[in-house]
Amino acid sequence: MGTPFPNDHLPTGGRPGGGLWETVPHLMIDEICPAPYHPLMSAPNTARASRATRFAWCLYDFANSAFPTVIITGVYILHFKNVVVGGDDVGLSDNLWGQANAIGALVVFLIAPLLGAVADIVGKKRLFLFCFTLICCGATFLMYFTVAGTVALAMMLVIVAVVGYEGAAVFYNSFLPDLIKEDEMGRLSGRGWALGYIGGLCCLLLMLLVPVDRLQLSGLIVAMWYLVFSIPTFLLVRDAAHGSGSNGRTSALVRGAQRLVHTLKNIRDHRPLARFLFSYFFYNNAVMTIIVFAVAFTADSLNFSTRENILLMIVLNVVAAPGAFFFGSLADRIGAKRTLIITLIMWLAVVAGAETSVWPGLFSQSQAKAFFWGVAVLASLCIGATQATSRGFVGQMAPRGRSAEFYGFMAFAGKSSAILGPLVFGLASDLFDSQRVAVGTIGVFFGIGLILLLRVPELRHRQSS
Repeated sequence: MGTPFPNDHLPTGGRPGGGLWETVPHLMIDEICPAPYHPLMSAPNTARASRATRFAWCLYDFANSAFPTVIITGVYILHFKNVVVGGDDVGLSDNLWGQANAIGALVVFLIAPLLGAVADIVGKKRLFLFCFTLICCGATFLMYFTVAGTVALAMMLVIVAVVGYEGAAVFYNSFLPDLIKEDEMGRLSGRGWALGYIGGLCCLLLMLLVPVDRLQLSGLIVAMWYLVFSIPTFLLVRDAAHGSGSNGRTSALVRGAQRLVHTLKNIRDHRPLARFLFSYFFYNNAVMTIIVFAVAFTADSLNFSTRENILLMIVLNVVAAPGAFFFGSLADRIGAKRTLIITLIMWLAVVAGAETSVWPGLFSQSQAKAFFWGVAVLASLCIGATQATSRGFVGQMAPRGRSAEFYGFMAFAGKSSAILGPLVFGLASDLFDSQRVAVGTIGVFFGIGLILLLRVPELRHRQSS
């Protein structure tokens, strides 16, 4: 039997066995400093995969980071805004880019928990990972063919690529608890993110060879990069030993849906996860908005050139890699919650700095650029830390044999935030004709996320046998 949720740690309120909606209000009013939590696990994971397997897992981060770095944040977004959409209406191109990313996130939001549950039941996480990787690579490859006026085609390809990328991430992340002991998850997650930033950096360096009027080549380069460097992951990372899970003629899809409904009905048993996901929803709104609009902000509000933006992304990846590794290791020492609190406070400083850099009449253009470079370096320390620590935190909460389902819930919360954050930024930019106002919405999301995080229980590491 699994370790039970300690009854003396259950907040009062809500009826026993109540559904999700009966429980949610109580999540918002329970004690501020809950007691440490033991996740519902059949046994702690005391095994470690081979070094080659762990490296192959991390190498997938190296492969897939080219997509958000080059396509979403650094290069293709410029081709979309300046060539595909064109014109001088910055707000319109921001809005369309935000809509494309939001729709892709919406699809992942709707399917991720169910697919995660199904993958756990059939024991085919690697197959799902492979299929979603191909979806992303295929759509990204076709971005090469987007030219002036092909707005609908470009948006459709971005939507499909985002679904492939984020869907693959659910199954990639779900391997983490299978590869390492619980009290080492933060470190391995941080190494993966660090290697990912190195991968994004190397792919960006390739983009320096691309003429500024041929940025659609980023689609070809990223698709091949992603596919080639993910091959070791598909060859070496295997699904854990899995029972047949047979249930007569009931399909895996039906059983996955049944498990998902059961989890939602018994959300009280996973209350710390629910609390964390509420917090994650808000602060990830801010993180995803920064990823989607960072280069658009520097290009439009600070007049960064294409070369300056690529150089900025290179510097950020150089700083982010050791940041992810350091904070991942820190999470193993002081706990994921404390580490996340530190990074969210740093994020609030980043937002304040970004607002200051574009405050009317405060700096000349050259001074504003110089000031923003310091802000951007601080942001790069935060971004890998936030993502690596969040991934490790969910891995520690996930019951054995259900990691894909729980990472599906993480994607559910993350992608619902990825819908809202970029959409709010794009609408604010369009409505007020001011990216400075839009940046303020990012600070609101970080602040709410921090307040909610304070109410998430600390996880107590168990001793390995």
